[in-house]
Amino acid sequence: MTEIAAAAPQTGTFEKLLAESRDLFTTRLGAALGAMLDKADETLTALITESKDREAQAVWQETRKLLGVERKKLQVEFQKAYGKEFSARGRTAGESSDKFSELARSLTLVGDDDLEEALKFKELATKLQRYCDEELVALDQRVGVLLGDANLAADANPFSPEAVCFSFLQACHETTADARIRGVLRTLFDDHVMDAFRAIYKALNALLVKNGILPTIRYRATKSKDTTGNLSRKKLAKKAAGEEEDDEEEAGAADAGTDLFAMLQKLVASNAGAAGLAIGVAPGLAPGQQVLQGAELLGSLTRIQKGDVAGVGGELTGIALAAGGAGTAGAETANVLRELKSSSFGAGMGQMDAMTLDIVAMLFDMLFDDPKVPIALKGLVGRLQIPLLKVAITDKAFFAKKTHPARTMLDAFGEVALRLPQDFGPEHPLFVKLEAIVQYVVDAFQEDVAVFASVDQQLHNVIAEEDVRVAVEARAVTEQAEQAENLAVAKSAAEDEVRPRVQSQALPGPVREFLAREWLRVLLMLHAKSGPESAEWQDALAVMDEMIWSLQARPTPEDRRKLAALVPGLVKRISAGLQTLEAPEEVRTALFAELMKVHTEILHPKPKDAAAAPEPVAPLVDEPSGPATLDFTASVTVRNPYGEGKVQVSAPATRSEPPANLEVGDWVEFRPKDGGQPPFPKKLLFHTPKRSAYIFSERNGKEMINLSRQELVRRLRTGEAVRLDEAPEEPLFDRILNGLVGKLKGTPAAQAA
Repeated sequence: MTEIAAAAPQTGTFEKLLAESRDLFTTRLGAALGAMLDKADETLTALITESKDREAQAVWQETRKLLGVERKKLQVEFQKAYGKEFSARGRTAGESSDKFSELARSLTLVGDDDLEEALKFKELATKLQRYCDEELVALDQRVGVLLGDANLAADANPFSPEAVCFSFLQACHETTADARIRGVLRTLFDDHVMDAFRAIYKALNALLVKNGILPTIRYRATKSKDTTGNLSRKKLAKKAAGEEEDDEEEAGAADAGTDLFAMLQKLVASNAGAAGLAIGVAPGLAPGQQVLQGAELLGSLTRIQKGDVAGVGGELTGIALAAGGAGTAGAETANVLRELKSSSFGAGMGQMDAMTLDIVAMLFDMLFDDPKVPIALKGLVGRLQIPLLKVAITDKAFFAKKTHPARTMLDAFGEVALRLPQDFGPEHPLFVKLEAIVQYVVDAFQEDVAVFASVDQQLHNVIAEEDVRVAVEARAVTEQAEQAENLAVAKSAAEDEVRPRVQSQALPGPVREFLAREWLRVLLMLHAKSGPESAEWQDALAVMDEMIWSLQARPTPEDRRKLAALVPGLVKRISAGLQTLEAPEEVRTALFAELMKVHTEILHPKPKDAAAAPEPVAPLVDEPSGPATLDFTASVTVRNPYGEGKVQVSAPATRSEPPANLEVGDWVEFRPKDGGQPPFPKKLLFHTPKRSAYIFSERNGKEMINLSRQELVRRLRTGEAVRLDEAPEEPLFDRILNGLVGKLKGTPAAQAA
């Protein structure tokens, strides 16, 4: 009874924490679904516009209509369905297991189509499981504590991907959507909600850790089958996808790491000296000294990592200073692991651990020699030598598994490096932030590799912020390109209005020249500033039409009265247009003199001899053959409608199809024809809305190249520019590892072997 009484408060705490976790999860999940629905109309509209498949267009259109009417219902039904799923799983694994497959069983009774649909949602859940692998491993264990089930199966976790995906399927069934529309909704869910899950699961784990629920998780522990026969989460995902079970995959990753490490061992043992890669030489075990290994070795390394060298050798002072971050920026590019190897501490390490130390030391040699990483950043990353040595000692998969958190963290540092100037140092705004990230690893890492995953996320946030900064800094260049495109479009639109009028009407030479030169500039500026739908643009066209009408013969008194009434207002509107144009006074004077002369002749025709036969009244104008010689392709100069000064507007370039599938973020390698400059890659930073101009740059926004569409198409056709399928640089860890292997294999001893 005493034990039961003592357990009661703890049970109540767990229930409260489970409820708090549920509220956090449903709030974040609801926000993600809301964001999906906010983007749905835009996404579906784009699909409808771009596709030529009438059947697909019809389905997307029906989905748009359904979401317009039943969006709220879908959200409410999703919350209700998930509430039921949460309750079903919020018990022991055995009880929830039966509830989990209830929907699948009910659909099986309906028909093959519904079963196929359930399987597709199951595949979606499996995809999510893979995407959030580490977060879910930790969450399964922590939620198991709250539910009192130490072996909680993945599908019994009330926050599992299966619970979410099948809740969404149930919600879709509660709307009027048919199977085709539900398929579209599933795709939208995949495209717009899936990306939010990793952050949501991280937040749940953080909440539970904050409340003392399993602060440390062993990520490589294999989860066994529970007593009810439910498969572990990772096995269930692999089984659903028709792949080998995770035990085999984990074993394969470990084997690959061991094989790679063994190859490195062999190469280092026979070729390091010849390759110019130094290996620290330990002084040998002192009499009575025991081999340092296992937990004792890792504990000692952790103390050194934090700057505590008491009891592990006085000669390690330099290592402690480097690990603790003391000294000036860049000073830590010294390879402290070699110092460690040559100390009595290194002499106490076992053979395998000592070889691991040598290999990691040489990897840092390659890093410190990498020209793509600024020196100061090398110094910061250099403080992580001992944490990464600990990782390599405990997990040889570190060398082969590309998704290992420590490797992805290093790769993220490499991505940051590509955005930094070569003179990066303490005065740079990012230095303090990156230094704090490094210090977090030094302070926090003991054995849990989740620290590296957290740092990886922080670094990717830095990368995203830098990309935004580059885009903002490049805004002046991109705005200029966009404005040039707008002005070219405006000039083309103005020409299309002026040309047919002056070429089809007989007009006085000065008026024809005025319309083709000056009024075209007025129209250009109005189109650029206000657009073709604006009242200003329409009024300017009306002025042009009224001016032309006023210069034609007016034989009847009624027409002449109408002209007399029109002229004062017309003159005023022309004057206003010329004022916005800031036209020279002589242009205004010459035009109005010509208009007055012609209008006078029309309004006051010379009297004719009464005996003579009447002649038709005609204005004194040129024949319409002259305007054909006007050159509308010439550039014009106007006051900049977007800023200060004046700007020259060129004739619109000849139309050509834009490069297909070239989008912002894609990479192109430029290969100069003369051969005097080596090829260089650039990322597409921006293209104008009508794709008349493309701007390429480095990741840091430097050395921009602004190409017209015609010039880019020409270079792509001639081979002076070549598209790249991916970013041109290898990930940082691959680069230094491949560099090390290549250096070792390139030595005479390796070649002989």
